[in-house]
Amino acid sequence: MALSMQELGRRIVAARTLRGWSQQDLVRASGVGQNNLSDLEQGKKPGVRADTVVRLAEALGVGTDYLLGLTDTPSTSRRPRARTAAPVG
Repeated sequence: MALSMQELGRRIVAARTLRGWSQQDLVRASGVGQNNLSDLEQGKKPGVRADTVVRLAEALGVGTDYLLGLTDTPSTSRRPRARTAAPVG
């Protein structure tokens, strides 16, 4: 399934609006540049970096799967990350 950049943009706008935030509020909270955010929201970018999606999701309090259109549930479900065993030495 290919990522729909238009759907990503709609979901960013929806989550931002639900919080009552302007684009500038989200820029400050996420560290994503204003032009980048504007282009993402308008579906003008051909792709997006994973770290950008993570930063937006964390700032908006939604899951990355929601922003990417993999689920319609915006809430995050924090799963513990797998830990690697410490080297024995």
